[in-house]
Amino acid sequence: MIATINFFKWIVSKFSWISKTWHKFSHWFVENQRKNLLRIFFLFVGVAISSVVLVSVVPRPSNLPSTPLNTPKTFGNLNKSATLTQSKFNPKNGVLQLHYTFNEGADTNNSYLDISQISFTAIADRGGKKVTAFYIPTSPNTMVVQFKDLNPKFNAVTLIAHDKGINTSSVEAPSSVISSSSSGSKKTNAVKANEGKFIVNRDKLTQSNELVFANQKQLEIEEYQTKIFAQRKVISLNEKAITSYQKGIEQQNDLIKGMEKQQANSTDSTLQTSIDNARNTVVQIRSKISDAQNNIGHAREQIKEYNKTISKVKKGHTQLPKGKEI
Repeated sequence: MIATINFFKWIVSKFSWISKTWHKFSHWFVENQRKNLLRIFFLFVGVAISSVVLVSVVPRPSNLPSTPLNTPKTFGNLNKSATLTQSKFNPKNGVLQLHYTFNEGADTNNSYLDISQISFTAIADRGGKKVTAFYIPTSPNTMVVQFKDLNPKFNAVTLIAHDKGINTSSVEAPSSVISSSSSGSKKTNAVKANEGKFIVNRDKLTQSNELVFANQKQLEIEEYQTKIFAQRKVISLNEKAITSYQKGIEQQNDLIKGMEKQQANSTDSTLQTSIDNARNTVVQIRSKISDAQNNIGHAREQIKEYNKTISKVKKGHTQLPKGKEI
């Protein structure tokens, strides 16, 4: 009981010390009220000025979210899609590379389209006075947008993909002035709806101090080397799948042998059904092996074609349109 009383006295003494300290501070503040209020006022003014300076002077990424990588965006009247696959930036020399892949509508397997009909416009927020940008075709379905002398502390770049191809199904021959105005309004709205806009903020870029401004020949070779790497990955995955399929066939054959032995000493009629099902499974797995082998064969043919293209590009031969400044 005595210990409890002493404990409460100790707590009261502590609060008493806090109370005395607060009383002294209040007394001092009241005596120097004018000076203290001026100090607080100038402190808030200093914070406000500092905030304004930081917001207006220090570059920062835009308030708009960056377009994620590998996210297809439709554009134009022919329902093409553009996908930003890589974004690399070298702050030392101001080189920014944005790699795009294009597809015809939802057909992601179509690697050939009229790349000459595709173009870009770009806006660099706080990009600097010397900045220039180019869109450069690197294969029949890929393009690189490359910036040069970009301010290392730029906020963001906004790019818009355009398709000059004509969709004749959307072209109307109006029969009157009224229908002409109506069709023109619809066309304008459709173009805006299919605008392929990409926003790339500085803080979302992959930094690369080795990145340099490359010409079209270098970018083409790099693109086809990337395509070869992707096909080799396809081959590797299909080879692993074949190994798994072969193990699956072995397991099914062992299962069939076991059931056949059991069937010899049993009158269970359902065993034959199970054996037939296992044999059907083996047939299905063999079909999958055949598909995987075809995938490997196709990938190897693609690699051969890509290597031929690289050889032609190295010799100065290309079928692609020249890159253009934005």
